[in-house]
Amino acid sequence: MASQSPNRLIRKARELKIPADILDPGVRVVIVGSAKSVASARAGHYYAHPSNRFWQLLQATGLTGGIFIPHTEDRSVLGHGLGLTDVVPDRAESNDSNLSPSDMDLPGFVAKMERLQPVVIAFNGGTSANSVSKFCGHGPMAIGEGTWSLAGASTWRLPSSSSRNAGGGYALKEDAWASFGAWARERLEVVAES
Repeated sequence: MASQSPNRLIRKARELKIPADILDPGVRVVIVGSAKSVASARAGHYYAHPSNRFWQLLQATGLTGGIFIPHTEDRSVLGHGLGLTDVVPDRAESNDSNLSPSDMDLPGFVAKMERLQPVVIAFNGGTSANSVSKFCGHGPMAIGEGTWSLAGASTWRLPSSSSRNAGGGYALKEDAWASFGAWARERLEVVAES
């Protein structure tokens, strides 16, 4: 079987129906990716590729009460005060190096956050984190707590859940996501007490 050209695969990915954001006015923590993968677009659910460990890493945060949520039940994150969105809203792409600045709707993303007013905004990887950071007038964002806020929300950059970004191995990613979860729960408690 002949392999398809990269340009044909990109055109095909652009034709897929993109799953909608998982957001509502009650979200307290929003996790921001770069773009939904082709596997996610085909499945109609966030983080559907079997090699993407997002759902295991989300469980490690403790933000779901330790419950594992399968990708087929992605909308159930709303019941935990969590939301999912991407900076590239209108196309599926499994490789961030194929994204261009024109694919991103950074003004639209910022407007969503201003409308929702979450407590925490977490970026799943460097593409979304650095794109938003630059758009907001800041430099590159290191993994961990951000030095800036957006729409009143504290920010955090997570290591990407994608297996394409496996530097350091899964255990290090899981530790980083667990640390984020502890920090986010603390932020949520502080806001709840004020």
